[in-house]
Amino acid sequence: MKRIAEILSWLALAVTLAPACLFFAGKLDLVQTQAWMLGGTALWFIVTPFWMEHKAS
Repeated sequence: MKRIAEILSWLALAVTLAPACLFFAGKLDLVQTQAWMLGGTALWFIVTPFWMEHKAS
């Protein structure tokens, strides 16, 4: 489960970064870019805490 969450979080990070590059290349318009980036960011914040554990001292 932890490995799946880690892979999903890396994919979510890619989904957050790729639309900006596609926007600057003229492949996506602003609304599509914002939608993809919002989705990737939301997925990243949902999935990442499952594998990035904070150990209490």
